[in-house]
Amino acid sequence: MTRLISAVFFFGILLSWGNWELKAQQRELNCTQKLNQAEDMFDAGSLSGIPELLNGKRVKCFNKGGFSKEEKIRAYRLLALVHLFNDNGPEAEDAVINLLTADPEHPLSPDDPIELKYLFDKYRSEPIFRIGAKIGVNQTFIRSIGEFGSYSNQDEVSKEFKAGIGFQAELTFEYTIIDNLEVLGGFAWAQTKYDIGYNSITSLSDIYPESTNFVVSLTETQSQIKVPLMVRYGYPFGNLIPYATLGLSIDYLLNSSIAGSRAGTATRQLTSLSLLDNQMRKDWNWSYFAGVGVKLKSKTNFLLLEVRYNMAGANTVRTRYRYNNEKLLFDMAHVDDDKILNNLSVSFGYIMSIYKPKKYSNKKLEKKFGKKKNKTDE
Repeated sequence: MTRLISAVFFFGILLSWGNWELKAQQRELNCTQKLNQAEDMFDAGSLSGIPELLNGKRVKCFNKGGFSKEEKIRAYRLLALVHLFNDNGPEAEDAVINLLTADPEHPLSPDDPIELKYLFDKYRSEPIFRIGAKIGVNQTFIRSIGEFGSYSNQDEVSKEFKAGIGFQAELTFEYTIIDNLEVLGGFAWAQTKYDIGYNSITSLSDIYPESTNFVVSLTETQSQIKVPLMVRYGYPFGNLIPYATLGLSIDYLLNSSIAGSRAGTATRQLTSLSLLDNQMRKDWNWSYFAGVGVKLKSKTNFLLLEVRYNMAGANTVRTRYRYNNEKLLFDMAHVDDDKILNNLSVSFGYIMSIYKPKKYSNKKLEKKFGKKKNKTDE
């Protein structure tokens, strides 16, 4: 008996779910049929019944489970045309707002009536701003601007700086000033890395055997928070937009550590030493950069690829505390050069457009289109 009740209960659930699915399909089919019928009525010149057919009190086609996104766009466009031809300005404006919300930057065709084009001109269809996110890799290049060392004859010792691989991520907020010209601000995180290698007693090779050479091999890793401000100019070729960018950045050093070894008669290891804690690096710095890239438009958003060269604006070393750590100075036989840290980066990203359709004020319309076109408001 229990099994029979369970089977009936389970069958009832399946039947209810099947009825709900069938009703949902019928509702979707009915909304599609209504839209097709409304378009046929419009082509036949029968306009009066279209608003009630598509958006009457009992019609729920604009709710979830009704029109698809593509059908909503067709329906709002049709309602805008119908209300225009019926000389119902407020309803036509509501339909245009809904249309631009469903389909930002909705394109008009050359065959559209001039009344619809004038109505579209009254509304902001461009994004109010864009949000971009990029991630990528970088290589750091050192420019020495002052050489220092623990050796006696520094002219005969050549320090070699080797570029290391780092990573970066950036979040930007973008605003279009005029066509093709944008201003961007944001936040970025960057990890940079480079290697130092040299023999600190090369100058004494004639006196001491080569086995006594002090070969220093060190790696410095830095991480920074950056606040960039930049301009970007691009010129579209269809969906491809090549661009160039210039900018400045305020940089805050989160961490700077150095590790490595010194080989020779007595090998020494340095696991990790914080140069920031030892006051050997500046907390704040600034940089400037230039880059080129390309954006690929996908509907209203963009994919992008960017190459950028970043140049630090000042020496990263706090010269007053250059000899501040004895372990680095005596165990590693290393003293910092004054140096500028530059890097080359490659980033991939995505830009999302944020829209908020809004009717322009009369003053804005006069500025944008001239007084003659603004007479359509009257």
